Amino acid sequence: MSNHLAVATVTAALRQVVADAIHDVVQGALVTHVRPGGAPAQTPAVGVNVFLYGVTPNASLRNSDLPTRRADGGAAARPAAALDLHYLLSFYGDDKALETQRLLGSVVRGLHARPALSRALLREVVANTDVLAGSDLADAVETVRFSPVNLSLEELSKLWSVLFQTQYALSVAYTGTAVLIEGDEMVRPTLPVAGRNIYVGVLGGPTLDRVE
Repeated sequence: MSNHLAVATVTAALRQVVADAIHDVVQGALVTHVRPGGAPAQTPAVGVNVFLYGVTPNASLRNSDLPTRRADGGAAARPAAALDLHYLLSFYGDDKALETQRLLGSVVRGLHARPALSRALLREVVANTDVLAGSDLADAVETVRFSPVNLSLEELSKLWSVLFQTQYALSVAYTGTAVLIEGDEMVRPTLPVAGRNIYVGVLGGPTLDRVE
């Protein structure tokens, strides 16, 4: 489980993975995590932009959360939300020099080699990011893993023309799964067992009452 900083921690860690992947690939390449478009544009002239464009409940874990309330309304367990994070990685640079495609190849290779966010990486990111102080994602049981997503031409068109309302940039999509965010409500401890009783009995053999 992890606290409310888990989503932001995943984004910062993914940005670090991408930065490591494009190191020395294109001179001066930067990695940002801003919304594409806008005025003035904040995406890099040369580099990669990591943008979280959607969050959905994790299909396999959404029903595994035990009942969190007792009959009297008290908390029996801390509720935990299981989420999948959907990212769009966009590449910017000089197309004549194939900079965008070189960056894309490096990032795809890096995420394929390191699909999971290691605990060491998460601790490093939290230590180097002031706004993430207090994040405990590195101690979570579940490890966040990234897998590529195949977006159709129609889906990409909707993302750029409707959501971002800006010109298309070479992009790939990835999903991070699963992020478990636990509530901070205090749980009343369960009373201990007052006593145990063991009863042993002998069952009689089967009998026939009658035959017809």
